[in-house]
Amino acid sequence: MRKDFETLLENVLAAVMAPENDALALATKVHSTMADEAAITVIRALLAADRAIAETFNGDAERRADAALARGLALTLAEAADELAHERGDPDPIRLGDLIH
Repeated sequence: MRKDFETLLENVLAAVMAPENDALALATKVHSTMADEAAITVIRALLAADRAIAETFNGDAERRADAALARGLALTLAEAADELAHERGDPDPIRLGDLIH
């Protein structure tokens, strides 16, 4: 794991697992502290946080509100990034075939 991603993941985990957290608080925290990060990297960190929480709290992961917040924000960001890329007509998007050979 890249060191920069490891640091980002730690920050995302802290934001996701903050007490009294909700979707708006998490989105605000992520936006205010990670606005200059690549969207795909933040989405990856949110999904990695979801996985880490699931693996750490095995057996109760589905009911973990923090894991659900991470998954929900990841989906929201992915949808927004996809729409923005479509609107901009990205001439050289990363295709699934680029990732899976």
